[in-house]
Amino acid sequence: MRILLIAYEFPPFIAAQSLRWFYLSDELARRGIEVHVLCPALPALPDYPVRLYDHVIPHRVWPGPYMGFSQRLASSALRKPVGSDTTHPVLWAVYRLTRQVLDQVLYPDLRTEWYPFAQSKLRSLLTRYHFDALISSYEPGVDILLGLWAKKHFSQRWVIDLGDPILTPYTPVWRRSLDRRFERFVLRRADRIVVTTDSVRDLLCERHCSIDRSRFVSIPQGFPVRRRPGDRPPSVHLMPANRMNIVFTGTFYRDFRSPERFALALRALAAPEATLTIAGDNARFHPLFDQIPNVRFVGRIDHFQCLELQRQADLLLNIGNIQTYQLPGKLYEYFGAGKPILHLQTGAPDTGAELIQSLDAGLVIENDVTCIRESLAKLIEAWRCGGLNALFSPHHDAIRQHSWENRATAYHQLLSSLSAMV
Repeated sequence: MRILLIAYEFPPFIAAQSLRWFYLSDELARRGIEVHVLCPALPALPDYPVRLYDHVIPHRVWPGPYMGFSQRLASSALRKPVGSDTTHPVLWAVYRLTRQVLDQVLYPDLRTEWYPFAQSKLRSLLTRYHFDALISSYEPGVDILLGLWAKKHFSQRWVIDLGDPILTPYTPVWRRSLDRRFERFVLRRADRIVVTTDSVRDLLCERHCSIDRSRFVSIPQGFPVRRRPGDRPPSVHLMPANRMNIVFTGTFYRDFRSPERFALALRALAAPEATLTIAGDNARFHPLFDQIPNVRFVGRIDHFQCLELQRQADLLLNIGNIQTYQLPGKLYEYFGAGKPILHLQTGAPDTGAELIQSLDAGLVIENDVTCIRESLAKLIEAWRCGGLNALFSPHHDAIRQHSWENRATAYHQLLSSLSAMV
């Protein structure tokens, strides 16, 4: 079997869809599938410390004038000694401002500038090879636009892999009507629609009543279970000895994933035995943790370093999303780390909370200051007595079903059924 994946976000990108397809393409290739990937050439991004499997074949295409120029600018800045260039901060400010403008001019966003260059390569690939299926990874929307073109001109069997719906609560007001129509248009034309949660399927079927429910397949995010010989082990910040190490990896948001109540509880608890390590782009939340001892912000680190931090933790912190249709991939990474999870439930229903409870993989509590403080005190006391892990009896076989190996098995079944279509 041979498939073609269209994925703007693909290694060396570090993003949710990029990581999803790093693992899925690897596992599909292990099953004997020849995986071709149409993706942009972004030479300024650092290489992954983990290599792609041999049967994953990237076809990298110039990303377009704006991103192409920014990559050249970034490459030039990286080659210069630190402190030798006083102009590039201004250039980067101009870059960010210009990108914000272009995101409003091009639909769905700036990355659509890749379309004509990727389309030329796509035509060449479709002419040269027979593909049993073509997959558009979303987002960005340019991947879907290219898939639409291939479906129309080459009658390709087409799968859309949706990380999120196209129309979301954070879609700008001015383009919500357009996004709704675009979403309906592409869903009607795809042969299969892969979503990461059943709630996304339910949302889309309710929003677009004419869409056949049987064309949806739920294949969530996952976690890795193997390392290959030759992969470089990541270097990470070492955990303090003789402390209960609590770890959060990811991004906080004021509107739907705020750490404010956890910070207030930690401040009230005043537990010298506990250390909180926060990895991610969360500098704006520093003030919430001011003068709370043993709190470390290690900043943005790469995905593989995050996995290593999670494995070193005694307790993993997760804050539930208000959006019922979104379940961050980080939660599955936590399952793979094999450490207890403290989940703060902020909305109802909470798919993440239900999953943790069904697997007995941690403690689910209300996102309330008093409840957090009391629960933390009990967990710290259990750790002090050496019995933290004994509080939980995780269902290891059930957890293993959420690995990328099993996600790829589900994808393989989907692709096999699609290739058998008359």
